Amino acid sequence: MREGTVPICPAEVPTRQVLALLTAAADRVVPAYAVAEELWPQGVPDHAQDALEHHIGRLRAVVNAALQAAGSERTAEDVLASVPGGYRLDTSGGSSDLRGFERLTGAGYRAMEAGDLHLASQRLREALALWTGAPLSGVPHGPQLSAHAARLTCSWQRAVDRWIDAELRLGRWRELCADLAQALTRYCPATLLYAQLKADLDRMGQDRDVIRDYLRRRREMRTVSARSAPGRVPVQQGPERQAHCTVLELGTLPRIPLGDLQSA
Repeated sequence: MREGTVPICPAEVPTRQVLALLTAAADRVVPAYAVAEELWPQGVPDHAQDALEHHIGRLRAVVNAALQAAGSERTAEDVLASVPGGYRLDTSGGSSDLRGFERLTGAGYRAMEAGDLHLASQRLREALALWTGAPLSGVPHGPQLSAHAARLTCSWQRAVDRWIDAELRLGRWRELCADLAQALTRYCPATLLYAQLKADLDRMGQDRDVIRDYLRRRREMRTVSARSAPGRVPVQQGPERQAHCTVLELGTLPRIPLGDLQSA
């Protein structure tokens, strides 16, 4: 978070956690109970209200210093507003990587539906270039931030898979291999599907077998997802199972016959 070129980064870890939660819901009200749940997932202590006000006060002090350094006429209370039942981070129309990502992916998906594969690929590539690491890194994740990070990762996975589909339909599997290697170097979620794809790209380079094997694994995961639906909830069995279920939420992607790749 920045005001102009001045960074806003509180020194206290819990205060950074509050800031991360507010930026994740920028320009929307974050209920006080959600902030408390994020900070104290094992149970809200008796002094929670005082502690929360302390972190809001510390955050406003950092925001105020950045506003003054940037020569802004806004106050810290304008930026971090107290509202009935919670708080709101008012960006006043400011930009964010997340909004840019959502705008570009939306344009890419619409272009794909319209049959403009070149534009779809371009927009999705631009969207994925905004990712330079894991979402919300640098702060501990309570239940609220963990859920938001998981949603962001699912959005990344969907964009990657739609981008792959567009590139393959354009017959550009060699360029795709090179671009995928760069994208997965910037960020690769801790899921078997993408970890294996990155390993194959690192080992084999621009080889159509890399994409063919990836499509086969993706198809198999969609099959598993279809068998578990509707109305069947996968049993959670630790981090590996949870990560696997995250990948399975991508089950609406169009199927690409392997023959299309073999003739590319």
